[in-house]
Amino acid sequence: MDTKKYPIFLNLEGRNILIVGGGNACLEKLIGLEFTGANLHLISISYNEDVQKFLQKYPQIKTETRPVTEDDLNHRDIIFLATSDPETNKKYRALAKSKGIWVNSVDDPKNCDFYSSSTVSIGPIQFAISTDGMFAGVSSTLRKLFEETLPEEDHELLETIFVMRRNLKELLPNQEERRKVLKDVIHKLNSEYFHKT
Repeated sequence: MDTKKYPIFLNLEGRNILIVGGGNACLEKLIGLEFTGANLHLISISYNEDVQKFLQKYPQIKTETRPVTEDDLNHRDIIFLATSDPETNKKYRALAKSKGIWVNSVDDPKNCDFYSSSTVSIGPIQFAISTDGMFAGVSSTLRKLFEETLPEEDHELLETIFVMRRNLKELLPNQEERRKVLKDVIHKLNSEYFHKT
């Protein structure tokens, strides 16, 4: 029987994240981690133009231009190995594993403790799509489908609904009272807009 992955959303605020490599794979990880509040540290022998442009927006991201060493793995919560050298990725994944650190080796599912998902954020709602690291193209296609189905202009409406619900919980701590109010709102919408003769 094939085992299944367990999908989770990680709270990375204040966590120490190392990214090794400075190419397109590094940029992809930076974009995914951009708003997590994690402490990001990059080590690479070089950084491509797009990565450098991204880093200009975030001077707080620590970068070093040199080869990675074993000591660089210490005191990390998560490591992304995004170099173009599979042997380097494999070596440092093994070293990280011996230290009990979770690793994602980009484009190398066999050397991953977890896979990054393709995500869609629509206001307060976040979808995560994964193909177990096997078929990134399918994930990106599904992501585009979600973005088209739930367009940008709906974000504000979704945010408003979530805020109203949260405020209602404070105004009416009693669950039964809240349920009655919500049922009344739905009934009013239904009778005014969906049952016109």
